[in-house]
Amino acid sequence: NSDDCKIMLESLILKLIYRLKQDSTDAPIFEGAESKQAEVIKNAVKYIKEHLNEDLSLEALSKKFSFSPTYFHNSFKDVMHKTPRLFVEERRIKKSIDLMLTTDTPLSEIAYECGFSSQSYFSYVFKRRMKQTPRKYLEEIYNKYEL
Repeated sequence: NSDDCKIMLESLILKLIYRLKQDSTDAPIFEGAESKQAEVIKNAVKYIKEHLNEDLSLEALSKKFSFSPTYFHNSFKDVMHKTPRLFVEERRIKKSIDLMLTTDTPLSEIAYECGFSSQSYFSYVFKRRMKQTPRKYLEEIYNKYEL
């Protein structure tokens, strides 16, 4: 019926807006970085985006890219202007928002799919970053867009 179509269309529009914003703010700044350093970080960013539900600790990432943790951390921060931990956390929150807005997946499953160790830790990180719980965030989005 037309109400279902309207809801689906609004959902797709929100998803498109979210993805466009996500792509525009994720572009790494590689100018001025050493070419090898920039290439490694570019590969690390790609790897992180594709493996959000895996161990993305500094130790795991530095081992994956054959650098010491300190060198990897400093190189990542030089190129991306944020720490690897902050970047991973941001990507996990973005993915969780995407899943919350586009699926009916329970928060507990979204938490694990986005690489959080539990739903309570996911809620803690989400609230720290977004200044509200995941449920409150969804409630506000639904009310704002009358979904």
